[in-house]
Amino acid sequence: MNACLKLKIRKDTEETPFMKNGRMLLEERITLFNGKCNPIRFFSAMELSIATKNYDKRQLFLRAGGFEYYKGCLEGRLVSVKKFDDDHWPFTRYEDIFKDVVIGSNMSIHKNVLKLLGCCLETQWPTLVYEYVGHKSLKACICDRVEPYQPIPWKGRLRIAMGIANAVAYLHTALSMPFVHRDIQSSHIMLDENNVPKLIDFSLSLPIPEGQLHATDSVVRSRIGFIAPDYSLTGNFTQKDDVYYFGRILLVLLAGWMLNTENTRYNEGHILRCVKAEYEHERLIEIVDPELLEESVDQQQFLTFANLALSCLSNKREDRPTITDVAKQLRRIYDQCL
Repeated sequence: MNACLKLKIRKDTEETPFMKNGRMLLEERITLFNGKCNPIRFFSAMELSIATKNYDKRQLFLRAGGFEYYKGCLEGRLVSVKKFDDDHWPFTRYEDIFKDVVIGSNMSIHKNVLKLLGCCLETQWPTLVYEYVGHKSLKACICDRVEPYQPIPWKGRLRIAMGIANAVAYLHTALSMPFVHRDIQSSHIMLDENNVPKLIDFSLSLPIPEGQLHATDSVVRSRIGFIAPDYSLTGNFTQKDDVYYFGRILLVLLAGWMLNTENTRYNEGHILRCVKAEYEHERLIEIVDPELLEESVDQQQFLTFANLALSCLSNKREDRPTITDVAKQLRRIYDQCL
């Protein structure tokens, strides 16, 4: 047979990116949700290229977890387009992307999760399309204070904490099987124009198999210095480890920009020492965001909030509350503000 003809036949039978991505998406659906998944649209690569002006860097508003988020416009509607960052390879895996699609589509019903609209399977790495709620992340607003900066008052911060706690509780308890997020961090929380929080990125999420209390991955994955102690020792991740990560979100909301300053007096270790120092009034004031101290807030609320953060950050899993209990305690603190 002619060599050119052999080559053509081989090319015709090779799996295209669309075929490969479609197969892997179906496999992930079957693995995680028995083939069931909330409906999503499939967009062409050309549609997304036009929507983002060929991924113009001026449309880029967030980099997080190996992905880039671009502002785009599809059919007259603003959208967020999540594109794989080639520079992050090989740290992101195909299965992570498809978990993000499948779990994200089932979580999109929750008001505190960024709604997944669809994806493109034509590109080598699937490209995801979400609702657009703005370009603010919690990290940018609270820690980095990116301009134009607008302060978030104490009630607003409590609402953010409650919203994310409820979203994580939904992930833990409301799906067909319990899941863990494994990557709760301030850069993975978007805020809309009313500072309603939206949890993003389920690429590291894992199901907890029936009859077990933990999920296990082949590799322990987390940011350096940002890992639950039990997880680093055993490789097993439980829902209480999500609570540990959420405790750091509470510290961000309480301490604000001081977590991001180069002044070692205000680093996270100092903040934890202040919280653990039997909550002496003077030491607690050291760690509260100065903007919050300007409000007429009963400082006992700061103390209760700090206590809750500390319980989430316990080194022992069994001493941490469940995320459902955390959400209830946050609601009680918030009701005291009314």
